[in-house]
Amino acid sequence: MPEYKLGNGFADYALLSGGKPEIVVEAKKLATPLYSAAEQSVTYCVNDGIRYFVATDGRKWDVYETHRPVPLAEKKIVSFDITDSLADVCLDALVLWRRSVQSGTVRKAQTPLLEPQSAVQEVAIQPEIKSEPSVHIEPSPVPFSQQATAAISSIPSDNWQKLTELQAVAGEKPPPEIRFPDGSLAKIQNWVDIPVQIVRWLCQQDKLDETRIPVRNGKGKNYLLAESPHHSTGKEFVSAKVAEHLYLEGTHSGPGHVKNVKIIVNTVGIGVTPEQFSVRLS
Repeated sequence: MPEYKLGNGFADYALLSGGKPEIVVEAKKLATPLYSAAEQSVTYCVNDGIRYFVATDGRKWDVYETHRPVPLAEKKIVSFDITDSLADVCLDALVLWRRSVQSGTVRKAQTPLLEPQSAVQEVAIQPEIKSEPSVHIEPSPVPFSQQATAAISSIPSDNWQKLTELQAVAGEKPPPEIRFPDGSLAKIQNWVDIPVQIVRWLCQQDKLDETRIPVRNGKGKNYLLAESPHHSTGKEFVSAKVAEHLYLEGTHSGPGHVKNVKIIVNTVGIGVTPEQFSVRLS
C-alpha cells in the first residue's frame, strides 16, 4: 500500500498481511544516507505496533526489527546492496518474503555450505514376482559429512591453496570456492565473499570470540568487523556486508579482503588459524 499513514506523516509504502501493516518502507533518493531515515520512523513503528521497518535508496536496503530492546543501530537485522553478488542479494532479500514476515522469522537466509549433491543411491531391483505386490524402496540420503568428503575428493589436491599463501591481485577474479577447517565448502563470487563466508562459518561453528569485537583495521579508528555498521567515529561503513549478526566493511580490494580476513581470524577465531582455510584456484 503506497502512502501509508505513520505518525504525523506518511510512509512511502506498507506491506500488509491480513489488512494489517507488517513492514513499513521508506524510499529515498539514490545515495541518500539511510540511517537518518530510520531514526524517527522506527519510533513511529514501535508506537503503531509495526514490527519491521525498511529504509532504501533503491540500491541499498536496511531492514530493522523495531521492537528489539536495543539501540537503533542494533535493531538493524539485514543490510544489502542489490549490485552485490546475486546469490547474496537473493538470500538477504528473503527477509521481505511474505511468508517470512507472517511467520515472524524475518532474518537473513543461511548460505548453504555445499552445492546440492545427488542423494540417489542405486538400489538392486529383484525380478518381479507376480504373486506378490512390488515394493518401492526409497534411497537413503547421503550424510552431510560424506557429501563434503565427496565434494573435496573430486577436486585434485593441487588445485587447493592455503588462504595464507594466496596471492590476491586487484582486478582479477577471486577463487571460485573456499574450504573450511571442517571440510565444508562455500562458493565465492566476489573477493568480499571470502571474509563474509569465513565470519559466517565461525559464527555457525561457535568458533568466534565476540568479546574481541569490534576488530580494528590496524591501529586506526575504522573497523573491519563490528556489531553495527559504524566505525568508532560513528561514521557509517561505506559498504556494509552482513555476516550472521555482524557487519563487515566491504570497501576493500581483493588483496585487502584477504589481508583483513587473516586479521579477523587471528583476532576472534577460537581454535582456528588462517592456515586452516583453503581456496580452490580453478
